[in-house]
Amino acid sequence: MRATSAARKANRQQTERTKKPARTEVRRTSSNRQQSGKKRLRLWAVLMIVLFGWAGYTVFNQSGLIASKASQLEASSQVKAKSQSKLNDVQTEIKRLQDPEYILEIARKEYNMYKPEEIPIKVTGEGGGE
Repeated sequence: MRATSAARKANRQQTERTKKPARTEVRRTSSNRQQSGKKRLRLWAVLMIVLFGWAGYTVFNQSGLIASKASQLEASSQVKAKSQSKLNDVQTEIKRLQDPEYILEIARKEYNMYKPEEIPIKVTGEGGGE
């Protein structure tokens, strides 16, 4: 049995040697390391250029949109100011129309209406009123 076990050991050693492929080591030399470093640096630079280009494009577009929105806002505020002024005028007119003396004044001037005991006097000529 000893002879067979020794033969088996020899067989195992031969198969283990044949199973393992020859290992080739690629050693990086300093020039290979420099080239790979340069490649990484170039890749990083290209990525940064693309990133900054995209950021610049976005900022440029947004500044244009902001300028157009600012002009729209200015136009809207002018319209609002005019509307507010008209609203104030109308509110003032409403308050004045609640006064009976103001209503009488308007009736006399615009509609030539007078009280029954009043005698209208109209002045014509250079020194006259209307």
